[in-house]
Amino acid sequence: MGETERDKEQKAEALEIIREQLGIEGELVGLYEESERETENKAMKRIMQMFRLDSQRHINILQAAIEIIEGEDVFIEDRIPLNETLKKHLALEAEALKKANNLLKKQWIDETKGLKNLIEMWRDDEKRHHNALKKMINKPYFRLAANDMIGIFRDEAFLEDRYRKSKEYRARRDEA
Repeated sequence: MGETERDKEQKAEALEIIREQLGIEGELVGLYEESERETENKAMKRIMQMFRLDSQRHINILQAAIEIIEGEDVFIEDRIPLNETLKKHLALEAEALKKANNLLKKQWIDETKGLKNLIEMWRDDEKRHHNALKKMINKPYFRLAANDMIGIFRDEAFLEDRYRKSKEYRARRDEA
């Protein structure tokens, strides 16, 4: 299935939106760095660092999205290291969630709302990381049309092979 003009327009629009957001995330990184430098409070420095790192993570997410839109393929074999990370993460995450939930049962944490919020953020991030890893290793990174009936009944390896062959065919055709 070749790329239509509509596909090209949608990709261009997506790239424009993502690049605009990259600029915003860069501004946020600068603001958080400035706040880190200006405060003497160690806890507030850490909180500003936490938000700065989150914006830096957003920059990485958006940059990866740009690379995929621009044609960087991510195949099953590319995700093997992520799969290994998931296995290790599951073992470590169970203990982290247990610790976070135990901390949240402490009355003094419950009564210290800002501290409680930090512990909840940590716990919730652990859950999100787990879900994100699972999704990242189990989703194809090439376009599957909603009306692709073969895609419904076949595994990703078959679909990936079909995608590669189609891409190779288009490249040969375009060279001719």
